[in-house]
Amino acid sequence: MKRILLCMLAACLLCPTARLSAKTQKNRYRVSVEGVRRACPVVIGDVPAWAQGAVVTAAGREIPSQIDRALGELAFVADVDRKAEFRVVFSSKPAAKSYPARVHAQMWWKNPDKTLRAADTLASDKDDMYRKLHHHGPAFESEYAAYRIYFDKKQTIDTYGKKLPRLELAETMWYPSAEQLAADYGYDNLRVFGSVGVGALKGWDAEKGRMTHIADFKRREARILAKGPVRTVVEMCVEGWRCGDREITMTSRYILYAGHGDVRVENRIEGPCEGLTFTTGVVKMAEQTVERTGNVIAAYGRDFPENDTLKWERESVALAVAVPQERIVSAEDDKTSYLFQLRPDRRGRIDYVFEMLWRRSRWLDALSDDECLARAAEDVVRELQPVEVVRIR
Repeated sequence: MKRILLCMLAACLLCPTARLSAKTQKNRYRVSVEGVRRACPVVIGDVPAWAQGAVVTAAGREIPSQIDRALGELAFVADVDRKAEFRVVFSSKPAAKSYPARVHAQMWWKNPDKTLRAADTLASDKDDMYRKLHHHGPAFESEYAAYRIYFDKKQTIDTYGKKLPRLELAETMWYPSAEQLAADYGYDNLRVFGSVGVGALKGWDAEKGRMTHIADFKRREARILAKGPVRTVVEMCVEGWRCGDREITMTSRYILYAGHGDVRVENRIEGPCEGLTFTTGVVKMAEQTVERTGNVIAAYGRDFPENDTLKWERESVALAVAVPQERIVSAEDDKTSYLFQLRPDRRGRIDYVFEMLWRRSRWLDALSDDECLARAAEDVVRELQPVEVVRIR
């Protein structure tokens, strides 16, 4: 008997199929939205702590997904016509199947020898990171747009347009070569200077009627929490920010999904923030058309993408931001930007959605300028609407 048991143990060790099977858990979820949502972002928060992989299916069809362990969430995108049901099988083993990457995120530290080192987390207690990083901060993209966040006191969001729907940053590193430009790669398409760019959250000085940068702080950190295949999550956290007469911590999370050019922003303010006012919006541009409707600012305009106005032509972009109506306390612009003034909710949250559409994007060829502007506004309004996820069994 002892010899038989030893043989069975040896067989288990030598043959993977003889080992204990992975732990699994099968759940079903109902997703509800208003109207029809194409590539609707779905986030499931009750991921088992032991889960390392998951398979999502709907009507027998597998849907690409990802588990973000740092967030304890499962995410995927799917078309939803008012309601849809999804089956999720969680596993203690990593998923056997890999899905094509439809998003990407990157951050690069400049070494003394001018080589670059990839990093997912970088921090400093000084305002000294802007020139220490390639493209000055974290950058992230989907097939339809790319954005970067300046790692400095401005924390402004800059934009990169795509002519064709594809991922490019791993190749262009934000700055395409002449050969890549000839091959219809995209590029940085807007100068943002000290404005909000599109969707940056800043302080607000009511007496002077202008935004304030994050100049007085104790520590700042940039983090890439997820980078695909179906969503990127990038965070900027500033601790000990002297905002007005208070000292607060602000964490801004930027989420971009496959199939989307719009970005969801989740800002969390910690500390004595009662009565503090913040601001966001879109940069003012030349030859612009601006539309304000309730909780939306949308602008279509033109500007050079770089200071070199001989090398570059003026680019045309549509920018839009939609914020919850209950967060708005006023709508006062400053010299650089069209703005909403906002206050956090009781949890210290200010969440909203922004988007950039570039006139050179081939999928927009059939639209007029006015239609591009309207589409940007419609996109951010739609994506601000809630997605209800309920576990049904």
